[in-house]
Amino acid sequence: MFGPSFITDIHDGQTQLRSWRCGRIVMQGGRFVKVQRRLVAGSVSVAQVWWQSKYGRMNDDVCWLDYHQPFGMPGFLTLDYIRSGNQAGYKTFIGAIRVLEEIARIRKAAAIVAHVTNGAISDRLLERNGWQRHLQQWSGRHWIRRFYDGYPESAVTRYTA
Repeated sequence: MFGPSFITDIHDGQTQLRSWRCGRIVMQGGRFVKVQRRLVAGSVSVAQVWWQSKYGRMNDDVCWLDYHQPFGMPGFLTLDYIRSGNQAGYKTFIGAIRVLEEIARIRKAAAIVAHVTNGAISDRLLERNGWQRHLQQWSGRHWIRRFYDGYPESAVTRYTA
């Protein structure tokens, strides 16, 4: 009735990616594994992020990234949560970001927004990857990755088998 709940090929799964409002990108060892369909956007508190960064971090090389399209805002994606194991490297993390950018391109999103609460994700790292500070009058670290002038060249082939 609903079709598969995940895709393992970004290009073959474009129709599903356009129709799924919520998803989870899974990377392991610097390689793309899949995008899972999520039925609802996850709700994550600042306390939960802090607790998991201090005590709940897994000892693996897996990174997953949750995102969703807010209701009534088809031009935006929200980066909800990033979970990264102790052994997950830079390539795994950046690969998840590149896959999210590709999903934004496929969905024709104008921007991705995120509220970054983990201090391990530095402002410098975000800026180097095209993110800009956003809503500076609000409390917290709000960031946006805009695509108003077009999308970056796709880099997902670097992360797929």
